[in-house]
Amino acid sequence: MTDLAYRRTTAIVLLSVAALTALSVLIGVSGPWRLALTVLFALTVPGWAVAAYVRPWRQSFVWTVAVGVSLALSILLSQAMLSLGYWHPERALLGFALVSMVPLVHHIMRGNQ
Repeated sequence: MTDLAYRRTTAIVLLSVAALTALSVLIGVSGPWRLALTVLFALTVPGWAVAAYVRPWRQSFVWTVAVGVSLALSILLSQAMLSLGYWHPERALLGFALVSMVPLVHHIMRGNQ
């Protein structure tokens, strides 16, 4: 599998994770599936959407950076909510998922060019 095909396939899978996360917030799903989906999203999607623009030598580098960036963004978002007195984690998760979808769609479309 070429790097472009791998990146496109991964973007499709992660776009699905982001969409399912957003949908779970919108319809009010709770329980262990929501927790697992939220953790999977928070650890991978936002960071990979950004890190995949870097031209690494190894895919392990992309995933290492993706997890680090995802955690950093999640912490920054949480800190901003606390500092601003706007503690609405479900709304923040929904917004985070929707914003993360934009670069993922770009990765998918870029694969068609």
